[in-house]
Amino acid sequence: SSGRMRLIIVTQFGVVALWIICVSSWTSEKCVMSDGFTNLWRGDDCHNGNLTVSCMDVDNVPLHLAIFPISIQTLCVKMRNKSILHPNDFSRFDKLVELGISGQPAEILPGAFRGLFGLQILSLTCSSNLSIYSNTFKDLHNLKQLIIISCSFSVIALDAFAGMKQLTTLTIIQHEHNLFIQRRQFFCMKNLEELNLKYNRISTIDNFAFLGLQKLKVLNLGHNQLSEIKSFNFFDLHCLEYLNLEANPLVHIEALSFAHLSSIQNVSLGDLNFPPESKIELNLTCVFGSIPRGLTYLYISSGRRPMTLIIGSDGAPNPGLGLHVHGETVLNTLVHLRDLQLTGVDLNRQTGLAIMFHNLTRLETLMLLGCRIDYLEKDLSKDLQSLREIRLVINNELTIMEEFPEPLKSLKYLLIQDLLLQCSCNNAWFDNWVKRNRQVQVMFWDSTLGMKEINCIGEHGTQNFLKYTQIHCSMDVGFILFASNTLGLLLFMLVVLLHHLAGQYLLALFYITRGWLEEAVFRNNKRRYRYDAFVSYSGKDERWVVEELLPNMEQRGPPFLRLCLHSRDFQLGKDIVDNITDSLYSSRRTVCLVSRDYLRSNWCSLEMKLATDRLRVEQRDILILVFLEDISPHQLSAHHRLARLVKTRTYLDWPKEPEQYQDFWDRLWATLAPKHGQ
Repeated sequence: SSGRMRLIIVTQFGVVALWIICVSSWTSEKCVMSDGFTNLWRGDDCHNGNLTVSCMDVDNVPLHLAIFPISIQTLCVKMRNKSILHPNDFSRFDKLVELGISGQPAEILPGAFRGLFGLQILSLTCSSNLSIYSNTFKDLHNLKQLIIISCSFSVIALDAFAGMKQLTTLTIIQHEHNLFIQRRQFFCMKNLEELNLKYNRISTIDNFAFLGLQKLKVLNLGHNQLSEIKSFNFFDLHCLEYLNLEANPLVHIEALSFAHLSSIQNVSLGDLNFPPESKIELNLTCVFGSIPRGLTYLYISSGRRPMTLIIGSDGAPNPGLGLHVHGETVLNTLVHLRDLQLTGVDLNRQTGLAIMFHNLTRLETLMLLGCRIDYLEKDLSKDLQSLREIRLVINNELTIMEEFPEPLKSLKYLLIQDLLLQCSCNNAWFDNWVKRNRQVQVMFWDSTLGMKEINCIGEHGTQNFLKYTQIHCSMDVGFILFASNTLGLLLFMLVVLLHHLAGQYLLALFYITRGWLEEAVFRNNKRRYRYDAFVSYSGKDERWVVEELLPNMEQRGPPFLRLCLHSRDFQLGKDIVDNITDSLYSSRRTVCLVSRDYLRSNWCSLEMKLATDRLRVEQRDILILVFLEDISPHQLSAHHRLARLVKTRTYLDWPKEPEQYQDFWDRLWATLAPKHGQ
């Protein structure tokens, strides 16, 4: 059976092909026919579908098309000047799906499309005045799309479009005379989803003009002459998603004009052509009632005049709202904004430029097209952490500060066209950033060489930006490294030399200076001491200190003395030198127990230096020398400070005879005991 079916299909195809060949052999010059695979006509714009006929210079449709089969699906007819379409002209072509009528017909009489039950697309393109009467299209019950282009209607009845109950798309473009849309103009088109009325010089729309179009989704009124939008112009358009009013000289938009558009997603407003003396201010909340939750795109143009937009609503706008502003404007806080395009805006004239983009934390795309701005600074990008794409077409020389991209953590694409930088070293970083930044892809629309073709303008006119930065902004990195290494090496050698020659003195000098400064600060203040004396002694003399000094000093009284010993009173874990310095300056006096071991000790030498420096600062008798052994002048000469003190100050010797011990302790105790008022 399948083989028999294939035979039937091949036979039918052969019959059709034979018919086309036969018909083409005796068709007049007015018409040609195509099978959908072979183009047989002379280059007109008729759609080439299955069984398509194209005719030119037709004034009698039944006569000129009599030779063609009734099964044709596409027919394109170009009418002769002042010809008329009569009733039943196309009635024999009941399989027709698409019909295109062009040329210069004068009239289309009711019944001309009778019998076209399957017609879905009707196109009228005419270059002369055309009269359409009542019920002209009433027989097109299944028509889906009606296109009327460049026709000037001398007569068009209000109910001319009645009867097309299945019509979903109506396009009327380039009407030569001024039109106005009357009340209930399209009431009969209940299923209409798309209405295109652009380029028709429409100057007036009556209230309730679109009444009945409850399924309409697209309304295009662009490039007309509308100066006013009234409160009920768009009444009943609850399903409208797209509204285009571009290039209309709008002067006034009444309150709540768009309040009926509950499903609107995309609105393109025309030029806000307000009077020159008035301020352009548009309160979108007043126009919409409340910003629709579904609104995702809004385009507004004000030419070159400053404009203030006010967007405030009880309900937040759609989180994906994109705002495209053409003109000079100050943006308010649109915290849910995702896409922003500014076209032809002089941002330098905006008083709030520094905070214009603040709070736009969800903005993902920013386009500055044909705008003017002198500096791109960190203040502008402060809150743009979600920004992924920037497009720049700047009409003046620009300075991009190095801090500008720092907050742009999500930036992926930077597209630049016609970039002209300011000849300034503030821009020098940009070339390295473009080359080395792996997160951001930088693209130049008008250049294949990237930064190599970028120019800058300065005092000496226009010049290549990279050459300018090499001459004026670059530093000899090799020389800087050489100088740095040389200075570092010299400093290292100096530190090593000083440590080798005077390391022990430098550390002591630091702490001596520190103590000196501390004493200078507290010189004029009455100071409370923790100890009566700090005892500086060698560790090998500690037995004498414990067995002799402490019992005779701390256990005798009143008053009972308190001595500071490093073995007993130093804080555990604290630096030794810090312990020495703090203890010495916390004591009223210092007692140095001098022995041969004392002279050989570096720590004892440091304690002696700190004590003598304190003596110079305070100019009081705070240093007491006690010699535990006989030390010759020759041995003392190696210790300059101690030798100088021995020559200028009284000191004590530990007596060799035991009977003299008591006198020694009496003198030492009397010296260390606090005087009245201390």
